[in-house]
Amino acid sequence: MGPAPAQAAEGTVLVSQCKSLLRGAKVRGDQVEFRQDPETVGCWAFMAAVQDLAGVADAANQPPILGACLPADGNRLQLVRAVVAYGGAHPNALRENAGVLALLALRDAFPCRKP
Repeated sequence: MGPAPAQAAEGTVLVSQCKSLLRGAKVRGDQVEFRQDPETVGCWAFMAAVQDLAGVADAANQPPILGACLPADGNRLQLVRAVVAYGGAHPNALRENAGVLALLALRDAFPCRKP
């Protein structure tokens, strides 16, 4: 039985899941290895969806949907770290839903530069 879809509904849950993932994550080349349990997979899957959404506008040469400009050479682990760091620095944001927390974290970590 996999994780329930609503598991990452709150920012606190997402940050907790992502901290768990970071504790055991090992980077080997382009691959990230981590313990496969509902917590770590919940964070990884949620951040995959956020990363995919962020890439939609980029691929279509449109302004960033999320208001964050992710680095072209970036990876999902950077996004996970950004969410954990933002949650630690902004405890009030932990009360937001996971999507809002991720959005705020990515805008903070990867601001778009105006030309």
